[in-house]
Amino acid sequence: MVNVSFRKVTKRYENGFTAVNELNLEINEGEFLVLLGPSGCGKSTTLRMLAGLEDVTEGDISIGGARVNDLPPGARGIGMVFQSYALYPHMSISDNLSFGLRMQKGEERMSDEEINKLIIETSSMLGLSSELDKKPKQLSGGQRQRVALGRALIKRPKVLLMDEPLSNLDAELRQQMRVEIRRLHDELGMTTVYVTHDQIEAMTLADRIAVLNEGELQQHAPPMDVYRNPSNPFIEGFLCDHLNDIVETANSLFGEEE
Repeated sequence: MVNVSFRKVTKRYENGFTAVNELNLEINEGEFLVLLGPSGCGKSTTLRMLAGLEDVTEGDISIGGARVNDLPPGARGIGMVFQSYALYPHMSISDNLSFGLRMQKGEERMSDEEINKLIIETSSMLGLSSELDKKPKQLSGGQRQRVALGRALIKRPKVLLMDEPLSNLDAELRQQMRVEIRRLHDELGMTTVYVTHDQIEAMTLADRIAVLNEGELQQHAPPMDVYRNPSNPFIEGFLCDHLNDIVETANSLFGEEE
């Protein structure tokens, strides 16, 4: 397990647009941190800078105390799960899971025996043991997302990054996968950074929420602390009022049934 640190991190594009402005944020070892905010708030850009997919304009990002600004994605010890499954349709589930490991060269490459052991362990953890010989088109959406998650986990990364991974699933599957993701986090204990615009998702998954708006960090605290003590009107409207509306609607519906 490692910690992650953003110190005055800014991302400014050539057209002058600032997507993230002087972000200061510490993510503890083994913590499940959710970056929450509306579209365009800078949360995905923050995740992509951490992953090495976006350059940092100013400031420093550290993983486990080591500055990683200039390291390529493969050297950062991270695993990433995207919104799209991005599975290879012509490969079996087993080959999709192990593709990254088999592509490693030199001393870093594991033996086939070690890779096969990780395939068995990871597929068992995700309930995919009976699907290993199938192709992605033969799986449900939830199973495909498990494969995408397994492909990140099989490398046993120091930090797991997830960018809106459940947005393509229906409501029932989203709920199932939330439970699954949180279970895996608790079981493996790895530091996790999760991006979403879904307030319910953030409240149910996070140890701590970091709320962003227009590239600025608004508040970071445990979910119920943010809900009970919002730091500004934006959070009151985006998080608190939204959750209150859901509760009010649910109470109204259940009241009508009674």
